[in-house]
Amino acid sequence: MHVKFDDVEVKETDMDPDLMAESIEIAKEAQKKYVEDKDIAAYIKDTFEQKFGPTWHCVVGRSFGSRVSYEIQHFILLKIKHVSVMIFKCGF
Repeated sequence: MHVKFDDVEVKETDMDPDLMAESIEIAKEAQKKYVEDKDIAAYIKDTFEQKFGPTWHCVVGRSFGSRVSYEIQHFILLKIKHVSVMIFKCGF
């Protein structure tokens, strides 16, 4: 799924629409509060774990490669203001 909103591009996801919308809002909020990628990632991870339980992971940056295992319907890759944000759940 590839979707573009105002300033957010969803590059790939298998999340249901409600979780996808909440992911976008949390990621946008993190970028408003923090400047450093590591702080944005920590905020997103902590927020997801508080709202949805363990175990969530988040990668933030302008350029990175990845290959991850994740629980079905718990993956999203966003691009907000030229910064990629990958959020996924994996607690095997």
